[in-house]
Amino acid sequence: MTTVKKFTAKVSALLLALSLALLSVPQVSFTVFADDDLGSVRVIVENTTFTEAVDGGEVPAWIGTKVDKWVSLDKNSSAMTCIKDAIESSGFTQTGADAGYISEIAGLKEKAGGSMSGWMGTLNDWFTNEGLTAYTVANGKLASGDELHMQYTMNWGADLGNDWSGTDTSLKAISSDYGTLSPEFSAKTYNYTLTVPFGTKSINFRPTALNKKFKTVSKIGDKTLSLTKPTEIKDGDIITVTVGEGATASTYKVTIKEGTRPAARFDSFALSAFSLDGWDNDAFDPEKLEYDVKIKSYSTSSFYINSGTKFNKDLLKCYAVYTDINGVAQRNEIKSGSFNSISNIPFGLTKLILELCYIDDESIKTQYVFNITRPYDYTAEIASTSGITLVPAGRELYATKYNGFAEGTVFRNDENDNVTDTTGTNAECHSYTAYVLGDTDSVALTLKGKTANVHFRAKSDGEYTELKSGETTPAYSFGKDGTVTVSIDVVSDGDYLTDKFDDADKITSYKIKLVKADVSIKNVHFTELKSEHGDMYPAFDPSLLSYNIVIANDAEFPTVYFKVADGCTVKIGNDAATADENGVYSLVTKSANTTVTVTDGTLSESYTVKATKRSKYDVPDKVVDYLCVNSQYTNVSYGVGPEQTLAGTIKSLGNFGGYITYYYENPVTDDPSNPYGLDFYAYGNSFVSGGSAAESGQVYVSEDGKTWYALAGSEHFEDTTITDYEVTYKKTADGKTSWTDNQGNSNDGSKQTGRWVSPSVYYMNDLAKGDTVTLRGVVIPGVQGSIQGDSSTASFVGTTRFGYVDYFKNGTIGANVNAYSENAESNGFDLKWAVDENGNPVTFKNGVHYIKIQTASNIWAGIFNEKSTEVSYVVRTTANEQEVGTTALPGKIVLTDANGKTIKEITPDDNGVYEISTGIEESMNVSVSGADDDNIYINNQRVASGTEAKIALNQSEIKVVRIIVQNGEKQPVYAYLKLVPDDVKAAEQVEELIDAIGDVTLDSYNDITAARAAYDKLSDNAKTLVGNYETLTAAEEALAKAEADVVSNAIKAIDAIGKVTADSKDKIEKAKDAYSAVPERLRDKVTNSDTLDKATERFAVIDTIKQSGAKSEDHFDTVLGTLADNDIYPVQSIGGEWSVIALARAGKLSADKAAKYYSELCEAVKANGSDRLSDRKPTENARVIIALSSLGKNSADIAGHNLLSGLDDMDYITSQGINAVIFSLIAFDTTDYSAKTHDELITYIVDNMTGKGWALAGDTADVDITAMAIQALAPYAADEKVKAAIDSGLEFLSESLDENARYANGSESTSQVLIALAALGIDPLTDSRFIVDGITLIDALESYATENGYSHTLGGEENYMATEQAALALTAYELSKDDSSLYDMSVKNEPATPDEPANPDEPANPDEPANPDEPVTPGNSSGTPDEPILPGDCSGKPEDKNDPINPGTGVLVTGGMAVLISGAVMLVSKKKRK
Repeated sequence: MTTVKKFTAKVSALLLALSLALLSVPQVSFTVFADDDLGSVRVIVENTTFTEAVDGGEVPAWIGTKVDKWVSLDKNSSAMTCIKDAIESSGFTQTGADAGYISEIAGLKEKAGGSMSGWMGTLNDWFTNEGLTAYTVANGKLASGDELHMQYTMNWGADLGNDWSGTDTSLKAISSDYGTLSPEFSAKTYNYTLTVPFGTKSINFRPTALNKKFKTVSKIGDKTLSLTKPTEIKDGDIITVTVGEGATASTYKVTIKEGTRPAARFDSFALSAFSLDGWDNDAFDPEKLEYDVKIKSYSTSSFYINSGTKFNKDLLKCYAVYTDINGVAQRNEIKSGSFNSISNIPFGLTKLILELCYIDDESIKTQYVFNITRPYDYTAEIASTSGITLVPAGRELYATKYNGFAEGTVFRNDENDNVTDTTGTNAECHSYTAYVLGDTDSVALTLKGKTANVHFRAKSDGEYTELKSGETTPAYSFGKDGTVTVSIDVVSDGDYLTDKFDDADKITSYKIKLVKADVSIKNVHFTELKSEHGDMYPAFDPSLLSYNIVIANDAEFPTVYFKVADGCTVKIGNDAATADENGVYSLVTKSANTTVTVTDGTLSESYTVKATKRSKYDVPDKVVDYLCVNSQYTNVSYGVGPEQTLAGTIKSLGNFGGYITYYYENPVTDDPSNPYGLDFYAYGNSFVSGGSAAESGQVYVSEDGKTWYALAGSEHFEDTTITDYEVTYKKTADGKTSWTDNQGNSNDGSKQTGRWVSPSVYYMNDLAKGDTVTLRGVVIPGVQGSIQGDSSTASFVGTTRFGYVDYFKNGTIGANVNAYSENAESNGFDLKWAVDENGNPVTFKNGVHYIKIQTASNIWAGIFNEKSTEVSYVVRTTANEQEVGTTALPGKIVLTDANGKTIKEITPDDNGVYEISTGIEESMNVSVSGADDDNIYINNQRVASGTEAKIALNQSEIKVVRIIVQNGEKQPVYAYLKLVPDDVKAAEQVEELIDAIGDVTLDSYNDITAARAAYDKLSDNAKTLVGNYETLTAAEEALAKAEADVVSNAIKAIDAIGKVTADSKDKIEKAKDAYSAVPERLRDKVTNSDTLDKATERFAVIDTIKQSGAKSEDHFDTVLGTLADNDIYPVQSIGGEWSVIALARAGKLSADKAAKYYSELCEAVKANGSDRLSDRKPTENARVIIALSSLGKNSADIAGHNLLSGLDDMDYITSQGINAVIFSLIAFDTTDYSAKTHDELITYIVDNMTGKGWALAGDTADVDITAMAIQALAPYAADEKVKAAIDSGLEFLSESLDENARYANGSESTSQVLIALAALGIDPLTDSRFIVDGITLIDALESYATENGYSHTLGGEENYMATEQAALALTAYELSKDDSSLYDMSVKNEPATPDEPANPDEPANPDEPANPDEPVTPGNSSGTPDEPILPGDCSGKPEDKNDPINPGTGVLVTGGMAVLISGAVMLVSKKKRK
């Protein structure tokens, strides 16, 4: 380390340092950095202390500031080398810098001002504690923006603020270029407020130490403030200033406070007053908010707010708000200090509002109102010469002459409407004639006024059509005579505003007669045209009149041959021509046009033919497409004849998007012998390189002419370049060109515009045939930063380094020029520059056939008109005889962040593409390690090996960085870095999730929620980058709708079930399907799902019952078979008479069984020895009587006993209760037996109702007894009282049904009700009173079914009594189908034999089958008249397993079922057991 020498023995060291006093020196740009981007430091050398001779000594060599400049840093820089560089580069001498101590600068030496005088230095206003050579870039002690201050001292630095022995670490001062410090500074006051003007974004803050030997550091948070660079601030920031170190350090705090927001005001305001009447810029007062402005002339439609208009552009924006003459609302930004046009001002009064608003909140604004008055135009005349232009329907006017005049020529008529030879419109002539050639049926007229503000109306027949000047009428059809006359009225704009066309005195009228000439232009056309060699432009078409034949450079001019229609004469030039014997004319072409005129006496057509020699260079074979759009040259001059560029003649492409396309038959390839890797050259007409002559054109290449790729020039990857720029051009009413772009810019075509393209000129494509053309491509903004510039001559394309046509001058045509060397001006292009729309490199294995050049700017530069790319040549590179080789790949590519930290280090491979995540960095530095003599480009920055290029990053975009390394004549190598910010990567991932959603279904939930969750996690900026976010919201809406629909559908389907019945299956299944369609996550929203559960459960019960009911018929047969197979015993309630009755009435009782039963019964009666079978159970008689009646037997004589007489006493009958009464009545009615108790029985039953029904005992009606009572009363239902009782009973029975159409006391109750209904002829399958939710009593009964019978309780064991009762019920039901009933014995079923059903009137002999022809008569106890029935076996009777209390004694009441029982006591006993 080199130290600074002593001045005296008392001074151990004086340390050189450098300082920056930004506020006290002239403004210096600190944004200009060297290519290495290490920045620069400021060096100041001054003498302010030695100002005169001391004690008669010498005068100072100089006084003041000698040096004040910025010195670029490199990796070897130190503070001392920077001072030396600054002094010497300024042309001054110095002594001692190399040794580490400077003793002389520019002749001012140490000790010249005394023994204590000499040079001292500070670094950032600090006298360092080391020599200045110790402060280097390499060790981080020297950095960009530092200040190095060399000052002359007279007393060892005390006069510069240094006290070597001092200990005071106070500040001497605090200064800022903005704001007011409060309180006033005092060294011992440590807390301050700095109030800065509103909107202040940065300040130059400078604290000064009382003793500069102590280092002063200022910070906001962790950020150290620079003395040379403005510090960004915001309201509430605290600047902490520390002087010194350790315990002795002093700390000051300065709090930033933003001042109040002032009203938005202009600082100054000025209009360009030459077109204004009485306007005085000096009269403008910023506090006055409304002004009147008068325009002198109606012809003035615009004026300028000029550059004298100024405001604080850091805080404010200004917009001009008004409605233009076309009724379009305008809101155009006004730039401070610039010319700003207010254009298309309407006539009359227009309110122009200048909104001066704050950038951070545009709602805070001041409105200046300017009441603009433009005089009205009172011109009411047609334009001279061209006031009427014919527009034939579907085509342009022909150039063909009719009687010597071109089609559409407007002739003036005289006062008698006779056609004259004078052509063109004139205000004084009001009648005209024009001729249209014969293949057109209608013609429109374009009408033009003397001024653009004239109003027209026109008609032939019918209504007038109103038009503005320059607009075209509807097409008018010719009449049968081949003419049509159009009337034209003209009125001024001023008069139109008040009266339109209503004031005849203010209307000027004209008329024109259009005549359809009965001729055909084909009569004077070439019928053939051929050239002996060369390419003809255009290809021959009789309607195209100008031809250019492009021939080889060394070829002779060709002869062309042509034919015309018979009867025509031909002139070549001015000479008459003669055809050969075949009718063929010929001419030898020249480089200039030769005119050929064909005439038939009435019509004449002129063709031009010439030949052009192709350039000697390797130019393309053909031009295949061309369009010069929105240009001063459109349709004319430099805008026609694109094939001439093959000879080096300049052609314009017009404004943005205009293009020319070339074809090489032998493709252009990436030839390894091409010097510098450049494969072709394209030249424009730039007379100097760049600057105002620059009219850059973008180059595209294609293998097939369909898929195009841009050749990425130096600016392609810059943020200012727009690679997807689009302009839509439209034809205006007056044939000009208007446009809008995809960046919000537009031009209505009223000024700074070109003609609309003609399809006959631009015949190579169909674009010109329409009224709209949309063009896309790369646009390079102008030097002023915007796409259009400011529409002045100062507008031109920004700087480019390589890769664009018409930027560099043309002096190198035919030569190979390196595009990458320093200050290169090359027009060369490398196919390896080709990229797709995303900036990815593209290669061409077989080269390219097509090259397209397109204007890459959209600028109209004032009087210079549009900045259109011109093209003069495209030339294939002249390859070397030997391959030039390929540049060696660089050793590495290093990416670092703004603080120098390495982010990525890449060892490149051949032309690789590398994706690097850049996190949230705002910029990145890229360096390439190549050979020292490599030409290296990092995007548009040319750098040396190892030198960093700073790349700005946008968190919203992928940044493509292209690296080109090229050496000597070798081909370059390429690397592409795709720098992907976190926001972009995150947004791309979300886009992928959204794309994965696809068609939205309910199953899309997880995909949609995943995409939404991922989107919601994005930063606000990243959210704006999700290009398909609308797809997500649409998917969410679709999902929400689908979810709402599926839930709604489920709710509706469940509601639609309604009351569950046997018919609810389809509705329930539909509801289940609808509910199943609801995802699990949504099922809690199906608010009635419990209804579905209950419905499903309920229907399962119903369906089970219904399924049982469906088996009733088959099960009935089984039950009857079971009963028939079992033994039957007389005078038995179970296994006795009820089985007989059921089987006999069903026709299933065999003769054997019948005979056996009857025989045994006879024995039992005989053994009983009484007409009454029981002393206390009249029901015994009743049951047996019913059974006998079912067999056709007379109960009056059974074994010598009359069983009927056993029931002739009411007291006896009623002693057993109402059930005996009931069955006694039934017994009597089975065969119309007469009994003295008969009527009493009916009365008794009717009079002894309990509630709505009948009860065996107690005060509650009983289902079984009620049903039996109804069975007994059924034959008497015609009686009103009986009917009322029956109806009441039926209501009770209906009400007693449970939800499953069952009764509480078991299956026997259901059986008795079925018998009752059958007795009344009521169908249990259709009567709604006895159907519950579709369950009938038959279904309910079958729900008790067992394998061979029925149970008493649901799911219980098979019960014989229940089985018998069910058999009786089903038999009754079957009988009811034939209008019979169980106890109506007037209809007899025959008993069955083993082979056939038995006749019920012929009971069987116990020992042999009965004779079906010999029925048994009632009262006859014998099986036949001749042969008595033998007595049966009466030794015993079957045990009643269902009645363990008293087997065989009677019918038990179980489950509330009352059958024939022996007495009430047993009933009560039985009920207690249950």
